Amino acid sequence: MSEEGTLAEANEIDDEVKFAADAVPYIEKVPGFVRNVALKAMIAKAKEKGVTLIDGAFMDENNPMK
Repeated sequence: MSEEGTLAEANEIDDEVKFAADAVPYIEKVPGFVRNVALKAMIAKAKEKGVTLIDGAFMDENNPMK
């Protein structure tokens, strides 16, 4: 899938929280079979923190696998 496709797919999950283009490399590291669940968890974390745009820095700071 292209970066644009990955970003579009991620941004379809929630109406309030979106992903920035620089989050795509982080999204692509998540295996496809768990990607939707992982992105929903990241969206929930963003909502807890009042964030409406998830960028690469947010993905890095909130990575549960770190």
